[in-house]
Amino acid sequence: MSETAEPYVGKTLTERTYAVTDSALADYYNGLDLIARNDALVPTMLASDAENGYFNEIAYPNHVGHLWMRQEIESFGSLALGETYAIEGSIRDIYQHRDRSVVQYQAEVKNASGTILMRTQHHQSFLREKPAGGEVRFRNPAKKPGARKFGPPAGEPIDELTRTITLEMCGEYFHGDANYHTDRKKSEQLGFRDVVVGGRMTLAYATHILEQFYQEAWWKSGRLVAKFTNPTWPNDTVTVRIAENGRVGDRLRTFVWMTKADDTVVLVAEASADHSTTMLR
Repeated sequence: MSETAEPYVGKTLTERTYAVTDSALADYYNGLDLIARNDALVPTMLASDAENGYFNEIAYPNHVGHLWMRQEIESFGSLALGETYAIEGSIRDIYQHRDRSVVQYQAEVKNASGTILMRTQHHQSFLREKPAGGEVRFRNPAKKPGARKFGPPAGEPIDELTRTITLEMCGEYFHGDANYHTDRKKSEQLGFRDVVVGGRMTLAYATHILEQFYQEAWWKSGRLVAKFTNPTWPNDTVTVRIAENGRVGDRLRTFVWMTKADDTVVLVAEASADHSTTMLR
């Protein structure tokens, strides 16, 4: 892709392959400070990591200030350690959101027989103009219009998980690569005041708690729509919580949200899975 090329709706992305390795699993669990599963089920966000290679094919030339906006996931089966999968993608939509252009691209992870195991819809945002002075500025979370509309369902959360995300954890999760999620100089080049904890990393805590709740039903029938509401920085302490959100047909719905220690909302998500196969803890 040339430096002046721009994404367009309908663009077919390069077919790629993705292998699930021991080192990838180790980076995932060590980077998140989580205990590895003792079964053969591969974490959801490790499978979603397969789409990461498409960035240069979907990006606008101006990378300053680019951020995740939304992520949608449909799961139809688990990946397996040691296996290699085909990844296919295309740009489905481009739309405007405030001062950003958002590229929505789809990726499908398929096994050797062509069966789709995961489909993602990723919404990656790009500033239309470089910010004055070169630094990306964020609104005060408490002063955002509608900042409180993401209230969780009534009642106590049924589970929660708290972690302090360090720079070292970011480095492990992103496999030691030097980028704006792991390296301050790289982040400053994109207009950020500090390393930006990757949306793929914070969302991994949300999918982890969903995996714990739905168990195997999540890999067979899980659906997720997540919205990122505020950036996360190294040394932020975040808590992800889950609450039941009613049933529709055969699906048990849940609401997932992540907050910082000062109650700033990091992300909110609605999820569901086929409850006829769900064995709740």
